[in-house]
Amino acid sequence: MKDSLDVNEWIRFAQMDYDAAKNIAILHNPVPLEIVCYHCQQSAEKVLKAYAIAKGEPIIKTHDLETILEQCVRHDEQFDILAEQCPELTSYVTFSRYPVGDDEVNEHDMKTALKYAFDIIEFTKSKLSELGYGSKP
Repeated sequence: MKDSLDVNEWIRFAQMDYDAAKNIAILHNPVPLEIVCYHCQQSAEKVLKAYAIAKGEPIIKTHDLETILEQCVRHDEQFDILAEQCPELTSYVTFSRYPVGDDEVNEHDMKTALKYAFDIIEFTKSKLSELGYGSKP
């Protein structure tokens, strides 16, 4: 079994979730909006955990992006710029996987989730690159 602290694997899995979200949004008609949003949340969660792990933080068993972001901010205050995106993406953990109420995910939500996930991934990958993680050009 691979070491669960392998930062590059966490980055790879985050990218796979984001790529899956984008591909589902492009290839399916009708688009399963909830599933796209869920994969966006998962991609952000995994890349933020990658950074926290790279900085020596323990893997915390939570899907709450704000909690994971706090770990990152302890090491780099610039992560605060992601604070707005985290609560909305976190809402898709349960909301998109289970029929929990009358609220529906719409196309605007999906597009916002894709943008927020992209922003979080790109910012965090740039920080991980500074630490020597991620793919080399």
